[in-house]
Amino acid sequence: MIRRIALLLFAVIAVVLLLRWLVSADGIWDAMKPALIPVVRVYLDIFNSPATAILLCVVMLLVAIGLFAAYHLRQIAPAERDLSILATQLRAIDRRSVRDSTLAEIDRAMQRYPRFDRGWRLYRATLVAGADGRWFSSLPPSHYFNMRMLENSGMRLRFYLGLPNDFVGLGLVFTFLGLVAGLYFASRSMMASDLSDARAALTQLLHAATFKFLTSIVGISISIVMSAAQRVQLERLHGALAEVQMLLEEALPLARGREAGSHPAPVASVPSGA
Repeated sequence: MIRRIALLLFAVIAVVLLLRWLVSADGIWDAMKPALIPVVRVYLDIFNSPATAILLCVVMLLVAIGLFAAYHLRQIAPAERDLSILATQLRAIDRRSVRDSTLAEIDRAMQRYPRFDRGWRLYRATLVAGADGRWFSSLPPSHYFNMRMLENSGMRLRFYLGLPNDFVGLGLVFTFLGLVAGLYFASRSMMASDLSDARAALTQLLHAATFKFLTSIVGISISIVMSAAQRVQLERLHGALAEVQMLLEEALPLARGREAGSHPAPVASVPSGA
């Protein structure tokens, strides 16, 4: 953490020094100025308008709804559905004494879902055979059947869970961009010799600032609502995962010497089906 902060600080200082040198260098600033003026003018005109803040708020809302819906429909809901179906199939299997035929049934159930295949293969490699032919596990199923398994299968949970903070940041950035534009025009009007013009400019700045803070309010509101919705989604997903973990632990309890009849040894290959 300290190293990343130091590198970021060094990079910022280097960029500032470079820009300072470019501005103070003879001829460079004069050559860049004609190209930058139209860009700055467009930025000031856009962000000085109250309509821009309202439009940005609408766009932020639409993007947030679109990302939430897309991620729920394409990632969360399918994973939850697969876990629910898998749990139903595991309940239908006789879990009192798992032997080769029962293990083959679990194999076939797992192979129907690519998102669980890798976790199952890793967990399956920990199975040990007891003296009576029953199968036990060396590790609890939660070691492999967890949220990390879903992330490794393509579910970008870190990106998704970071969206609320991203919208807060966007709202603040848009607010400050608007305030910079408003302050620029207000400062020019305040230098007018007529006091009424200066007061009108100040009043216009305050009215414009009211609209510009809308982006921050909308960004924070999106963050609160999306965070609450994500908690509901993750609780349901954790519940579905916990159910599969318990069913697997019932079928394949942790290996103990007294349960297996002797000290079990890992088996390289497990029969996968009839």
